[in-house]
Amino acid sequence: MEMASWVILFGNKRSSDGQLSSPVGITVYSDRVFVADNSNNRISVFQCDGQFSNTFGSGHLSRPYDVAVTNNNQVLVADCGHHCISIFTLDGNYVNKIGTQGSDRGQLNHPFGLAIDLYGFILVTEGGNSRVSIFDKDGVFIHCFGSSGSSVGQFSYPRGIACSPNGSVYVCDQYNKRIQIFSDY
Repeated sequence: MEMASWVILFGNKRSSDGQLSSPVGITVYSDRVFVADNSNNRISVFQCDGQFSNTFGSGHLSRPYDVAVTNNNQVLVADCGHHCISIFTLDGNYVNKIGTQGSDRGQLNHPFGLAIDLYGFILVTEGGNSRVSIFDKDGVFIHCFGSSGSSVGQFSYPRGIACSPNGSVYVCDQYNKRIQIFSDY
């Protein structure tokens, strides 16, 4: 197995433009890198070569954990402190939010991970509700799966989530120390 070739390093621990305090989520879209900077309560945007572009979300975000870009060019942020998914334009203008704090269907409790599937559905891991909630591309709640526990299909503080090209969903089940894979969700 060959070693990966190191290319570039950017950001350092601070809060000024181009600096990061606690980067926890990242996505690349077109020629931009969007970074969820948890401790600075913002999204930092860089060019793919590491050159700083801009930040957004200050005043709107509280402990962002993940970031994703939809097919209709909206930036979604797992806004853990506000228990919602905050929506921004690619330029960083606040648009709206998905969800409110709670445990009912369509409500969120500590959203950590975000993924967009092949059909544009938005999948959100919820640490506080130990489940994955699914919304359509317009933010309308569809359904959720999972519950608290350690059996198959249960979670203990799910964090990261990814969708594969074949339609499977991979969920990081943090405190159960495992990855669970789902299809036909």
